Amino acid sequence: MLIQNLTLTNFRVYEGTNSFDLSPVKRCGKTPPIILFGGLNGAGKTSILSGVRLALYGRLSLGSAVSQKRYDNYLLESIHHSKETNRSPNTASVEITFAYAKLGTENQYQVKRQWERKRTGVKEALTVLQDGQVIQGLSYDQAQNFLNELIPSGVSDLFFFDGEKIAELADDTGGAALEQSIKKLLGLDIVERLSGDLTVLKRSITKRSSVETIQAEIDTQKAMLEARRHQIEQVRQNINAVMVQRSEVQSDIAQLQKIIDGRGGHFSASRKDLESDLGRLQSQKDALIAQIIGLISDAAPLALAQDLCERTKTQIEQDLFAQAAHQKHALLCSYSEQLSKQLSGALPTDAMAVVSRELDVALARNTNTTPDEILHDVTPLQASRLLSMFKDAQRQATDSAQMFLALEVVEAALDEMGAALARAPDDRLIADDFESLQNLQQKIGWLDAKLDELKASGREIANGAVEIARKLDRLYEDAAKTSDQKRMLDYIGKISGLLKNFVDQTSEAKIRDLEAQFAERFSKLARKDDMQLQIRIDATTFQIQLLSESGRPIAKEELSAGEKQIFAISVLEALAKTSSRQLPMIVDTPLGRLDSRHRGKLIEGYFPTASHQMIVLSTDTEVDESFYEDLAADISRAYRLEYDPQKGATRASEGYFWKIRDAS
Repeated sequence: MLIQNLTLTNFRVYEGTNSFDLSPVKRCGKTPPIILFGGLNGAGKTSILSGVRLALYGRLSLGSAVSQKRYDNYLLESIHHSKETNRSPNTASVEITFAYAKLGTENQYQVKRQWERKRTGVKEALTVLQDGQVIQGLSYDQAQNFLNELIPSGVSDLFFFDGEKIAELADDTGGAALEQSIKKLLGLDIVERLSGDLTVLKRSITKRSSVETIQAEIDTQKAMLEARRHQIEQVRQNINAVMVQRSEVQSDIAQLQKIIDGRGGHFSASRKDLESDLGRLQSQKDALIAQIIGLISDAAPLALAQDLCERTKTQIEQDLFAQAAHQKHALLCSYSEQLSKQLSGALPTDAMAVVSRELDVALARNTNTTPDEILHDVTPLQASRLLSMFKDAQRQATDSAQMFLALEVVEAALDEMGAALARAPDDRLIADDFESLQNLQQKIGWLDAKLDELKASGREIANGAVEIARKLDRLYEDAAKTSDQKRMLDYIGKISGLLKNFVDQTSEAKIRDLEAQFAERFSKLARKDDMQLQIRIDATTFQIQLLSESGRPIAKEELSAGEKQIFAISVLEALAKTSSRQLPMIVDTPLGRLDSRHRGKLIEGYFPTASHQMIVLSTDTEVDESFYEDLAADISRAYRLEYDPQKGATRASEGYFWKIRDAS
């Protein structure tokens, strides 16, 4: 299959008719496979993938359990709405043209799905052309079944996927997502249906050939089994009805939450907290101001005359030293005078003259080292208080500076809270919306409880049906022994055995091929420092086991986030290769959770080789300028999607973020 063209008309963000040529272009004897779409978030990349899936699968593109009402709402919501005119057209459509080869013959198909807004809802039309001619005689359901058989939706999941599919496989620890993909790949649903049909045929033949002695028992057990089937079908319908109801309630919750947010509900929800925080901050502000006033009223202002304080401190220290020196000098003079009086009568005159002379010399030496002047006649206690006051002034100045900074922070927070309170609406304006939201959430809880109850009831009924079926099998086996049609039953048994052997051998071969494909893909995409992974798949239970290069079992939790992403992409590529189907790949934002080195590996070893046509929907941060240059040789076409918020529409240009020209 090769997608040649995609046309979106009034679909989501695409206003009017937007046609994209998706055919790879042959250059220099080589056909580069990549069609690259670049756009920021909200520019319409996912709408490209959604448009392809919607064109091919209709309601199935939203999932198997989606109601017709939900699908109709989806179609109406997908009609483009112009912000510039505040109007929407009445019709929209998605159209895809592709070439498809089957049994050696290639045909061109053109699929157009168009819908129109009606007063009672929406009217949808599906047209399928083969080689330019409308395929006649197909109703809507027949045309849809034709497309489903042409490209089964289960297999397409392996080729048309987005980052969520990668994340699901990356984060799935139980293996359920991978098991489901493998079963779709092997087509086991068809084999299981055939096996079930053979079982029904066997019971029908056995019933006709059973002896009368066990016929009554067979009829009784069959009636009981049929009753259980009706009960199970009723439970299944009830579960589907509740799931549809839950989906609609969830949609109503999302719309109501959007309305509440638009009215400022997210501010209102925290209004009381904001008011409480506002009072707390005002108290902090008052306390800070009081503390600052206390410091300013004490010694802090002295810090403004720092130089004067330092000079005064130095002078006081000199004065204290001078006071001590004067006291020492006076003490020496007094001692010298007393000594002269005591010695004057005890020593001879000449000896006394020598002593007096020496005392005068000593006093003169002391007088030469004594300071001349004392500026501040303070006591040591007064000096200690002054010096302590200077020290307190420095500390209080530092504290007051910190308090001024804290005051600025508190005042800024008060301004922000005042603005937040100004934006918050009155609680009374959205009280009814909040009450409605609470009622809807309670309804969701009730529906979840109802689902659990129905599922438990269904399991109980199913277990009873299994027991009855086992009894019937034993009765049929007893009846078959005496049946005239035992030969036919033997054939059915052999066919059933053949089917089992076929499934076992096919599963084994496909699974081994899948394991080898995975190892090859992961090795090609992983970095050198990544863990080299292998997988082992149980052919009976389809349980997946991860193994290191040395064969050691590995839990999914041991992988890094990047390794999980590469694991998931490797699995998807291995499944696609193992399917042997030549389908294009469409990948939406696959690189969002990868680091630059893992992205480089993916760009080098995945996009250029994964398929003959690789449509990549990327942001400028995923495939940046460097990665674009690495991919350039493998890019056939590139489009840039640029959203205009004034018009509410996307404009497409040929080229990428760095190489743009308007699409003509």
